[in-house]
Amino acid sequence: MSGGRADAAVIVVGGGHAGVEAAHAAASMGVETLLVTGDPDRICTLACNPSIGGSAKGQIVREIDALGGAMARIIDRCSLHVRFLNESKGPSVRALRAQADKPSYVRVATELLRSLPQLQIERGLVDDLIVEAGAVAGVVTSDGRTFRAPRVVLATGTFLGGKIFRGEHSEPAGRAGEAPALELSHALRRLGFPTGRLKTGTPPRVERGSLDFSRMREQRPSAVPLMFSYRNAPRFAGPQLPCYVVPTNAETHALVRDNLHRSPLYGLDLIKGIGPRYCPSIEDKVIKFAHNPSHLLFIEPEGWDSDSIYVGGFSTSLPEAVQLAMLRTLPGFESTQMLRPGYAVEYDFVPPTELLASLETRRVRGLYHCGQLNGTSGYEEAAAQGLIAGVNAARAAQGREPLAFGRDEAYLGVLVDDLVTRGVDEPYRMLSSRAEHRVVLRHDNADLRLSDRGHDIGLLPEDAYAAFLERREQLESGLAAAHATRVKRSDLAKRASGTVAEVLRRPDVVFGDLGPDFPIDPAIGERVEIELKLEGYVKRQGLVIARARRAETEPVPDDFAFDSVRSLSREAREKFARHRPRSLGAAARIPGVSPADVEILGVALHRARSATPA
Repeated sequence: MSGGRADAAVIVVGGGHAGVEAAHAAASMGVETLLVTGDPDRICTLACNPSIGGSAKGQIVREIDALGGAMARIIDRCSLHVRFLNESKGPSVRALRAQADKPSYVRVATELLRSLPQLQIERGLVDDLIVEAGAVAGVVTSDGRTFRAPRVVLATGTFLGGKIFRGEHSEPAGRAGEAPALELSHALRRLGFPTGRLKTGTPPRVERGSLDFSRMREQRPSAVPLMFSYRNAPRFAGPQLPCYVVPTNAETHALVRDNLHRSPLYGLDLIKGIGPRYCPSIEDKVIKFAHNPSHLLFIEPEGWDSDSIYVGGFSTSLPEAVQLAMLRTLPGFESTQMLRPGYAVEYDFVPPTELLASLETRRVRGLYHCGQLNGTSGYEEAAAQGLIAGVNAARAAQGREPLAFGRDEAYLGVLVDDLVTRGVDEPYRMLSSRAEHRVVLRHDNADLRLSDRGHDIGLLPEDAYAAFLERREQLESGLAAAHATRVKRSDLAKRASGTVAEVLRRPDVVFGDLGPDFPIDPAIGERVEIELKLEGYVKRQGLVIARARRAETEPVPDDFAFDSVRSLSREAREKFARHRPRSLGAAARIPGVSPADVEILGVALHRARSATPA
């Protein structure tokens, strides 16, 4: 603490997934970093679902790891159920998902942070920001302490103006039992930041011993170890436990409808924030999807030694007694005991259109926003933003240019571009459908796309980078061998003859069919197969990417007067002025903007450049 000198080069506020990645990135890059969090014993708590990854999110975790981030290494050390999703849909959308032992996740994350010599962790609730001459200069905590730094990363999660709801009861809280950050919301508004309200929720937890799993459909984990991190050896962290699926029914839905008058979301009208479209509460499911006679719920263990079971898909803010009655209508739940009821949480966010692509705010230099503060939903989206904000805060401290990713380079690039270009009107969740270049943004090739960048910025360490270079060389050698080696096995030759490359391009042949005809490491062989099967798609996608990149090189000046382009519709002028796209490509991605609007803008930009003296 000090009055005038800097206590750190970077201060990170908040110890959730965004804050952990931000602090880890900045400190790993050799920058003195201070993490201020309300409870250092609950760093990186899995506050809602006990899983990491899944569709599109799994690719994000892989990308974080390829750059040198923390999330993949943490989950690999405490996963109790791991498997691929979307395997039948092909490599472009295949995604890894792992259930975590929740106590271990906190422990491993905390150990990783405490191992960083450039990182200091302080207990505290930040109430205010110090801003001098338009630039951030530090933070002030609720107990009056001042920490100074020229760069501050806000990763406040659901704590910013947080309030939780269950039935008629509500109270200020970031999550159950933890105080919200109320004053920091006021501080941001005093600085001119607009804020809005969003809502999320969590389901009840039930006692494992009170369930009859024989009445549920079992989901078994992978029989072989599957790892998120390229740096972790393929081995299970511990015993792999099954998950289960059960459907709701007419009795469940009747209880919801009969108690809507006690719902903070409906009858009581207490919740004003907008909830997540892709993770609705059970109340929303019953009302908005009334034509569905049932909804699937996912029954997931929360730990090896924990008796707590997470009821995924059953998020609710109905009164506790109603929740228990609803649970007991489910197959296998007839005698269930509830350990903790579900609740909804409403919190403040700042529109992400307030940000540059570096996640630095436009209003205050040196101030970065990440995670749910930007209107996103999910651990993985938060971690990705935390990594980008932490890296860019560290690069600013080092006098280097900010780091940014294109939409054709990473899901991280899609995420940030969607946020800063389009903004949000509901909690944002990454989906594979949002990535127009997903055929090249795959789980298997994240290292090829990003590990050079991770090493260049100083986040991916030398040993991990050396291992990547070896993998890349093996993959290149494997591809060359596939083109040079002919298939000899008679049983396979009857189906497909020619070189290994020609045979592997067939949809009915997989690497495992080749046996001694192609004796290379299985992990590399599977990657060779993916590269060959997708080769034509990737080439076609490359043409699309080249056109998109040309549009991205058409800059839109920060002070461009859109109102002066009278051939644009009033609506288009207003949208461009509000979103301030940084390029013609970004302008094309603004919702409601037509191709004709973009073409007119392109002509206007060309005329403006031509009229500017050289």
